[in-house]
Amino acid sequence: MENLFYLEEHTSCRKYKSDFRTGFKYSTIKAGTTLEKMDTSCNHILFLREGQMSVNCDEHARQVIKKDEFILIPKGAKLSCMSIRDSELLVMTFDVLQSVCDKSMLQSDQEQYEQMTYSFAPTPIRYPLTSFVDLLITYLKGGIDCEHLHEIKEKEFFLVLRRCYSKEEIMNLLYPIVGVSGFKGFVLQNYMDVDSITELAERSGMRRTLFDIRFREVFGLSARQWILRQTAKHVRYKAMDPDITIRDIMDEFKFNSATHFCRFCKQQFNCTPKELLRNAREE
Repeated sequence: MENLFYLEEHTSCRKYKSDFRTGFKYSTIKAGTTLEKMDTSCNHILFLREGQMSVNCDEHARQVIKKDEFILIPKGAKLSCMSIRDSELLVMTFDVLQSVCDKSMLQSDQEQYEQMTYSFAPTPIRYPLTSFVDLLITYLKGGIDCEHLHEIKEKEFFLVLRRCYSKEEIMNLLYPIVGVSGFKGFVLQNYMDVDSITELAERSGMRRTLFDIRFREVFGLSARQWILRQTAKHVRYKAMDPDITIRDIMDEFKFNSATHFCRFCKQQFNCTPKELLRNAREE
């Protein structure tokens, strides 16, 4: 696409996106290059049009995204992403769902969300989404970067999604931002910020006995078992970082002594803390 006519007029408009928080961004990434950090206060959808990338998102490690696949990175996620091959990437960044239709459609499936098991896995880019992505890349490469364009295209994406993908595909893609309402959503949003299950129950406004019953109904495990499993996932993810130390992990996850952390590693990973770091990095 040739450059815009009246480029100065376009870029001087107050609706021209000189800064970038929400909307679309196109980039090419050389093999072996790490993706720049993204705003954790927003949701991001990564559309890979060419190449191959490895993604670590919270406890989900080394998920490979291939050409013509896309995946959601939810708000607050700890993300690292590296290009395995030279890649072309379109990133859609959004805060909340804008369309009333999108909200109604997604909320109507809330019971199914409560029952499903989420899989952090990419979704194929199929026609007509391929045309949507290609045309948007053409616009951005040509310098069309109006705020109105980004708003319209965000709404268009969800329209294409609703019409051209199955409910199962949509639910798995958007589960991290739609499927975590109610009691389950409360737990997922708060369990990392409390020091005990009793404190978590108090935050929920429920008596401890009732909280324990409800927790087992929703998660299929006791609160203690589930939180231990989640903590183990986060600890293992942290251990993959070559710059992290045992002390760093102990401090972040509030282990009050080396003995406490060693016992945790033995129970959850059947190894010592040093062996955990070595095994995680080798894998």
